[in-house]
Amino acid sequence: MARFLSFVVSITLAALVHVYTEIEAVKIGYTIRKQEEVKIQALDRGRALKYNIASLKAPHNLERRLIAQKILLESPRQWQTLVVSGGAKNTKPQFLSSIVSRPPSLAKFFVGTAQAEAKESSSR
Repeated sequence: MARFLSFVVSITLAALVHVYTEIEAVKIGYTIRKQEEVKIQALDRGRALKYNIASLKAPHNLERRLIAQKILLESPRQWQTLVVSGGAKNTKPQFLSSIVSRPPSLAKFFVGTAQAEAKESSSR
């Protein structure tokens, strides 16, 4: 009789352990599924944000915004330009040469991009 009772107790404990492990496996499965959904949503959001950034940087969008805000861009006047002679290239300070050589930030979108594209295509 004691043997039978110990057999029933051991079978019951084994069944309880089995049920507990199955329940934990199901919980972990739900957690994994939720995390995968969060990951997919984050990747979609990242793609959408990259698209938005690219569209905001597009020159035609910038031009449309400037027109909507009634901002007119025009070429600089004679007194606003600086002409540097080509004789002595290394005589000016480094910070001045970087300021003179690169266009202003807004003009960079309209003028500087063509120069950048030309440099990229020639290096290939």
